[in-house]
Amino acid sequence: MKRYCLVFINWNTPDLTLQAVHSARAAAADPAALRTIIVDNGSSDDSVSRFREELPGVQVLALSSNQGYAGAANRGLDQVAEPFAFLLNTDLLFRNDVFSLLAAALESDPTAVVATPRLLREDGSEQAAVVPEPRLFWELTNRSLPRRFIRLHSRRPTPVPSIVGPCMGVHMERVRRVGYLDERFFFFFEETDWCRRIRQAGLRILFVPEGEVVHLQGRSANRRPVRARIQFFESRYRYFRKHGGARAERALVAGLRLRLGLDLLLHGCLSVFNRRSRDRLAVYAALWRWHVAGRPPGCGFEPADRSVSVGPHADVLDARHEG
Repeated sequence: MKRYCLVFINWNTPDLTLQAVHSARAAAADPAALRTIIVDNGSSDDSVSRFREELPGVQVLALSSNQGYAGAANRGLDQVAEPFAFLLNTDLLFRNDVFSLLAAALESDPTAVVATPRLLREDGSEQAAVVPEPRLFWELTNRSLPRRFIRLHSRRPTPVPSIVGPCMGVHMERVRRVGYLDERFFFFFEETDWCRRIRQAGLRILFVPEGEVVHLQGRSANRRPVRARIQFFESRYRYFRKHGGARAERALVAGLRLRLGLDLLLHGCLSVFNRRSRDRLAVYAALWRWHVAGRPPGCGFEPADRSVSVGPHADVLDARHEG
């Protein structure tokens, strides 16, 4: 019997996590094949006590502080003894046995390291699971436009350039050769960086369309929209500094500041008539102030005192996570 390890990353979302764990068990063809780990990322609520009370048999790894998604995921992967692991957000509902489907796809392709299923919204419409590798030109113009050129008509597992990461199946032996997630990406872009490193190693990322997961998208982050957007921008800058150097980062910062200024003008005018524009205006204004202040740390989800050094020649991971 093949065994799989599910690694859920929780941060102050106990109800969603409990729902996701029960959904995974209900969707699995053989629930006994699943071992579940919940990595609690320094939650300030009663998450840990609830998991220990309501989920007997589940391993709860309670971190003393928020280590970011990559840090929590890596702590979970450190605990995996099974050949396949699944890094899972808490805002998921499983439509079928994605665990067997993703594991079979990874096993059948000797170059595959990570696989993802089809992502759906609550209404059943399709959500982007596959994305292009970020390029400076598109980030400065329209980053969503290249997605329209991605065509995935096959029902079979397909190699793809990069994925969105709420549900990632991992071939543990191969991922140890590439290395775990880069923990300098506190939240956002950690899976994008991972996919790039996998491809640079001559290995593959797979999209497995037979697997289907409903993604309730950002229930935790959406409660803090300003912090979420600041963290997204900071992670985006960090990604381009790592892979393109300081010049690419400076170009991106300058271009996005210009766009923010234009967005402020546009939504400032529209906010007189439109509540949605008023909400966007508040977020754009906070982003603008953050840029003008020199992008001070501690304004997103990442703690201000966290030491981060990202550059094209910086070490990627600590020794425990290297192949």
